[in-house]
Amino acid sequence: MVNLTTDKITWFLGLNNGPYGAGAQNGLAVDSNTGIACTTTQLNSQVEFYTLATGAGIYAQLPDTTDGDELTAGWAVTNDPVTKLFLVAQPYSSTNAGASTIYVYDETADLIETIQGFYFPNSNLPLTTPVKIAVNPSLRIGWVNGPNVNQLQQFFY
Repeated sequence: MVNLTTDKITWFLGLNNGPYGAGAQNGLAVDSNTGIACTTTQLNSQVEFYTLATGAGIYAQLPDTTDGDELTAGWAVTNDPVTKLFLVAQPYSSTNAGASTIYVYDETADLIETIQGFYFPNSNLPLTTPVKIAVNPSLRIGWVNGPNVNQLQQFFY
């Protein structure tokens, strides 16, 4: 972490679960009101939640995955600071074969909702259009790119 006022850099060890460790962190979102960060990790299909003040972390395994699954990893993460929720995009759904899924978690790693009906495969590859999630927290409406690069899919959560 970088304190932009003091230029002080601090770090803490992240969770490293699974037989291959966590791998790269694909997505990151922070609720600046509560100091909770949420990341997705590539090699173990987990969602991690950190208290930034202490570095303490907890994780949730994405539904119907194991700690050795890479293809079904979550990628983009966004935060809804009004409801204190994190939305995680999974391009290759582990709960809806051939499609994509958005999972909604609270800050204690509890799965609140699963939203199906998306299609954004290959959006986790660096040379394609990466998946992004945008939300309007006061209306609980979200948008995600796809299924084509010039399209948006709307959802409610």
